[in-house]
Amino acid sequence: MAKELMSSAIVIFDAEANSAEEVINLIADSMDKDDRLIDRDGYVKDVLAREASSSTAVGFSVATPHAKSVHVKEPSLAFVRLAHPIKWDDSEEVDIVFQIGVPSPGHGDRHLEILAGLFRKVMHDDFREQLAKAKTAEEVIDLIGAV
Repeated sequence: MAKELMSSAIVIFDAEANSAEEVINLIADSMDKDDRLIDRDGYVKDVLAREASSSTAVGFSVATPHAKSVHVKEPSLAFVRLAHPIKWDDSEEVDIVFQIGVPSPGHGDRHLEILAGLFRKVMHDDFREQLAKAKTAEEVIDLIGAV
């Protein structure tokens, strides 16, 4: 049986980080502990390579780093609310991060489906406000719902 896209183990509140790379590594650690990765370092390398091609800061103080990677076991969506905003791409400040990992090959455009579902929600002020106020992983998972 496949794991759910999200779990409480990959929902992180008030994370301390000073760079996109720190956030990506923090999330990779939680995904690895939740047995979602085959090779943590390989996954981080793939996410950073994707980040280098174009920024994943999407506006609204949100970033969506992601990778299709042979180092991922199960499609996964992690959530981080940062303790303080950081410069994501030398210009845009971010305090909410959704990080996606999808196995490659074998899951087609699942990462694009997840991104599209997130974008439809992130553009709404009330969704972002509820994420900012959420106190439990379950609240976040319920808010995000099926993407």
